[in-house]
Parts: sequence; C-alpha cells; structure tokens
Amino acid sequence: MPDTPLVACFGEGLVALVPTTAGPLENSRSFHRSLAGAEWNVAIALASAGGRAAVISRVGDDGFGRFLLAELAEHGVDATAVEVDPEAPTGLYVKELAARPDGSVDGVMHYYRAGSAASRLSPAVLRAPAASRILDEAALVHTTGITPALSPGARAAQDELFAGRGERLVSFDLNWRPALWRGREDEGREILRAYMSAADIVQCSETDAAAVLGTGDAAQLRRMIPEPRHLVVTRTDGAVAFDGAESVEAPALAAPVVETIGAGDAFAAGFLGGVLAGLSLGGCVSRAHRIATRALGSTRDHVA
Repeated sequence: MPDTPLVACFGEGLVALVPTTAGPLENSRSFHRSLAGAEWNVAIALASAGGRAAVISRVGDDGFGRFLLAELAEHGVDATAVEVDPEAPTGLYVKELAARPDGSVDGVMHYYRAGSAASRLSPAVLRAPAASRILDEAALVHTTGITPALSPGARAAQDELFAGRGERLVSFDLNWRPALWRGREDEGREILRAYMSAADIVQCSETDAAAVLGTGDAAQLRRMIPEPRHLVVTRTDGAVAFDGAESVEAPALAAPVVETIGAGDAFAAGFLGGVLAGLSLGGCVSRAHRIATRALGSTRDHVA
C-alpha cells in the first residue's frame, strides 16, 4: 500500500487486565490480557480499516512489552519505532467491571504506570533512526492529552512533534485524565488547551471538554478553539464535527454495546482515515461512527 498515507501515533501502550466476570476486583479470580493505550488503539483501528499506521513509543524488556509488540505486528501496525527499555517496566492497568441492567458493563480503570518505560519518552526518541524515518514519511501524527502528563520528557517530545511538523498534519485528542494531573490540574488544562489550538484536527468528548474548557457545547467550543481546521465533539448520542465554518451533526449508529471504553479511539481513527482519504465532512463522521461500533462489542479497548 505505498500510496496509502501513513499515520504515526505517539503515546504509551499499556497492557489491560480485564476480569472475565463483572464484580469488585477483590472477587475477580481470572483476567483476560489485551492491548490498550489511546494512541495504540487508534493505530490498530486505522490498520484494521486498511490504512497504514505506525507507533512511536517505548515498552519494557518484559513479557508484557513483548506481548504488546506482538499485538501490533498481528494487526499490521509498524512497531519499528517502539523502543525497548532494559530497566523500566511496561505500564499496565486493571479494569474493574460493573454490570448494568441492560446487560452491558461499566469499566473503571486502575492504572499501574508510574515509572513505566513510556514515562521515559523524550525528544531523543523522536530523533532515533526508526522514528525519524516514520516521521519523514508520515502524512499525519496523532497524539493525545495523556502523553504530556506522563513526564516532562514526554511533554517535551510532544512539543517537538508540534513544532517540527513540517507538512505533516497533527491530530490531537483531548483525553483528559485528571489522575495524571493530580495537584496540577489547572496547569494541565492550560497545557492541553494550547495543544488544541495548535493542532490541525482536534477531537474531544463533551465531558472532557467541559472539564478542561468549562463547556461541552460544540458551538461554544468552536468559538473558543477556532484555530484547528477540524474540530470534532463526541457525545453519547452522536457527534458534531467542524471543517472551518462548515458543521455536521450526526447521531451515533445503533449497535450492541458491551462496554464503551475505546470507542472514542476507534471513532478518531475513522475520522482521520476519512480526512486522509479526502472524504466530505459528513463522510468522515459517518466513517468514524461505523468504526466506533466495532469497539463497542467487547471489553477490549481496541477493535477486533
């Protein structure tokens, strides 16, 4: 697929341990292992839809790190720019599931990522030969508000991605994680708002936007963040997308729901793929909704 645009996804990959049955963690005896991490989920969704995707990141020299690399390979994602740290471990999280009356589940994430290999991301990672090759070829770089919260080095690397974009588009998903900004929430809000203004394509849920910018209303958000060409605000019942002054509002597609975690990443992948394919704004949103439904049918964070 040499003519298919390449998307480089920059951020932390995690191993998710998901209980086989819903209930409090203290009662959970067995778990399924799967790949997680917002940017990695986007890469997998892009590749699953026929796109080209690469990940720039770091994992530990451990079984979990090798599992993540194998998962990327299985899904057709380029992992040549994922560094292996001989000292720091691969980050992970444990998901706690609560059953709902409609048969779906709510997931709560418990993170164990402090001191992870990905927390050692830095500008040097971007300048390594494999990452440089991918960035030189990439038509678009995708990252999120999670990455700059991991460490000062990770934030410096993300700053460099924005500053050195050249002809590349930069996509940014707000992904507000207050636990990562604990004690410096106001600083985090200021940092993430600046990334939103600097990106070419911005996605945010109305909930995250309200927490960071004080409103989840799409029209107000567009007035507050006019710089990106594309702004997409997702809601539980659909999405509103902007391309300059043009706007499209589209309801979510009816689909069986097991759990919603990861659907936003799949939606982002669908929208980005549509932009790179030259689809209309409405076509991009429709494509995003279709791919998002593929993440709703399981407790995995990524599409099958």
